[in-house]
Amino acid sequence: MDEKYVQMIIENTQSCKSAHHRIDKLENDIGEIKELTIAVKEIAMETKATREDVNDMNSRLKIVEQKPANNWDKIVTTAIGTIVGAIVGAIIGLILK
Repeated sequence: MDEKYVQMIIENTQSCKSAHHRIDKLENDIGEIKELTIAVKEIAMETKATREDVNDMNSRLKIVEQKPANNWDKIVTTAIGTIVGAIVGAIIGLILK
């Protein structure tokens, strides 16, 4: 065989080995990317569950925060009713005297 062809065969063999090493590294990298993708998916699911829990707590907190306001409204309504009733009673009392 001609020296030129032997050299080409050697270069092709080295290139082939280099390509195989790069492919092996890429397979390893792809495996790591798959693991990372799975981990991100799990984190996303946990984040969704946490968001739902936070939304539930916000709803319950609003109810708790509204209780004092509702109680205050009842007190004001009762006070106004009592005052109006007293004024009306006084007026009726003065009329009937």
